[in-house]
Amino acid sequence: MKRAIPSFVRTLTSVFLGTLAVLLLARCVMLALLWPDIVGNTLSDIVYALYVGAKFDSRMVVLALIPLGLVLASPPLERRLAKKPLRCGLAVLYGLLFAGAVLVYAVDFGYFFYLHQRIDATLFDFLGNLGISGRMVWESYPVLWITAGLLSVSLLYAGCVNRVLARHVATTGSWKRRTAWTAGAFVVLFLLAYGQISSNLFPLRWSNAYFSVDKDLALLALNPIQNLRDTTNAAHGTRPNLEATRESYPRVAAWLRLPKPDQEKLDFVRTVPGQPVILNGKPLNVIVIIMESMTWSHTSFAPNLTDTPEDPTPNLAALAKESLFFPTFFAPTRTTARAIFTTMTGIPDVNHSGGTSSRNQALVDQALLMNEFKGYAKFYMIGGSASWANIRGILEHNISDLNLMEEGAWQSPNVDVWGISDLALLRETAEVLSTVKGPFVTVVQTAGFHRPYTIPADNEGFEVRQPSPEILKNYGYTEAAEYNSLRFSDHALGVFFRIARTKPWFENTVFAIFGDHGLTDTSSNMTPGYLGCNLQSNHVPMLLYAPGLTQHGVFPPGVSTQPCGQPDIFPTVASLIGLPYRYTGLGRNLLDPDTKKDARQFLGGNTEAIVRLVENGYCYVRNEQEALYKLDAPELENLIESDPERASHMRQSADDFFNASKYLLYNNKKP
Repeated sequence: MKRAIPSFVRTLTSVFLGTLAVLLLARCVMLALLWPDIVGNTLSDIVYALYVGAKFDSRMVVLALIPLGLVLASPPLERRLAKKPLRCGLAVLYGLLFAGAVLVYAVDFGYFFYLHQRIDATLFDFLGNLGISGRMVWESYPVLWITAGLLSVSLLYAGCVNRVLARHVATTGSWKRRTAWTAGAFVVLFLLAYGQISSNLFPLRWSNAYFSVDKDLALLALNPIQNLRDTTNAAHGTRPNLEATRESYPRVAAWLRLPKPDQEKLDFVRTVPGQPVILNGKPLNVIVIIMESMTWSHTSFAPNLTDTPEDPTPNLAALAKESLFFPTFFAPTRTTARAIFTTMTGIPDVNHSGGTSSRNQALVDQALLMNEFKGYAKFYMIGGSASWANIRGILEHNISDLNLMEEGAWQSPNVDVWGISDLALLRETAEVLSTVKGPFVTVVQTAGFHRPYTIPADNEGFEVRQPSPEILKNYGYTEAAEYNSLRFSDHALGVFFRIARTKPWFENTVFAIFGDHGLTDTSSNMTPGYLGCNLQSNHVPMLLYAPGLTQHGVFPPGVSTQPCGQPDIFPTVASLIGLPYRYTGLGRNLLDPDTKKDARQFLGGNTEAIVRLVENGYCYVRNEQEALYKLDAPELENLIESDPERASHMRQSADDFFNASKYLLYNNKKP
């Protein structure tokens, strides 16, 4: 009688389960070691950490099974398993792989006992001083016993694999049945290696382990092999220059008005007192809306130098008239991941080596001002997956009691790779916030103004237009689809506020609305100096809208022309609602009259070699060469030599902010 399951599947399953059992046993040992530190967490969080860790372990086993899987998937090779050369060769291979894994686990446990962390790329720093490190290990651990144990368990594992393969009988039956089982096994193994099923196709990533503010739960969830690999990639990140930071610190400290500057400790802490503003008997809410690629030159605020009337972002423009409007607002660094990191931490993401800071595991621990909203319900709304750019780690690991709403949390269907449409996201956000009892602080991240520039069927009456080539050139649009996509984002914003005005929380809410970054496309509506500094890639509109405060005459609409940027968002809204807070970033309260006296904004570039600074209508830029431009000049004239005093001052300021940003990326830990 034939067995229902083919023999090659049974053999593969036996090796998989046996190996996984060993890794899970090691995880249980780590659980026991961490138990005193994590026992205060909820049982569900501990179980979830084990669940995430088990998925990492399964991935490692699946990757190790590739050689055996290839042999078993090939009938000629499978039949040769009955002969010793192939069988013993596989057993030796798996013995060596297992020995390597056991070595990593042994070092991992050593790391834990010595540093209370999992093995990571700092291992290679120790290997750089092999003599000292080797002696420390020899004097601290029973190296001979550990080596003997490693060899013993590796030989035992190789023997077990050999025994399983010796008992294997070549698969028989029709080729159709075998093909179907092979395809099915491949799908199962692929899903185990991928780690999760996501509508936006994001695999399991290291940030999934950082689902809690408790670092020890992340230690429990991580897999040492994957962690070593992930942190090795991150180790190439931009590093701070301590000497340069100390030299820059007094000037940055004076600019930040640090109450107790300390050049040795490099302390950036400010404790800001506050008296919560009460309106209609309730504290104020905060909604931060980050508009994807809302670059200044594309909007209604930019000049229209054509003969054709045009209003690309009418809702944003109308809202600005009721708001405190900041026309000289910048994203210090370009790309969305950097914008989110910069806005949430208050530190310009100048890390250009090894990816954005959100992708760097060494930078996952950050002090976020959003955590200072005590007694507030905290939300982060995104239409797609928070696994994008590993942003989930920055959010969930650093914000206590965060309600992270992402794909799967919304009623609306996904319309493209970015998840639900901006319209659906903002519409559902308004309804979710209506269910909250008490004050809330919310960040909404839109994403629709991206290729493929989707205009969904559910669009609340949005009409697609065909702009003239002159209009596209004037505003810097590359095509009509891009033009209409930004118009749709603006349309979604208009629908949101139409709904919001009907909600009981509207009058008691402060809104901050700005773009995440600009675009590199040039436009004919900007000045030569503006384009010479490539400000179109960073310049975005920002407005503060507080309808209740405005109605009561305490926050009149207006225009503030001071250069400012994303690090200023949370200090400003926190100060506006009267929140007392502790802050360690590089942002300032834009409503403080003192900030206008020395207002300037640092900008990075696409590489670490590019630094820029905007101040008093001038832009300093250094790439391969230096330049200083007056932004409203009709001609492009480099003033670096003709205005040496200004050039020297702006050069120094740009370097100071760059040094402080690099330092704080690694030294902005949660208290």
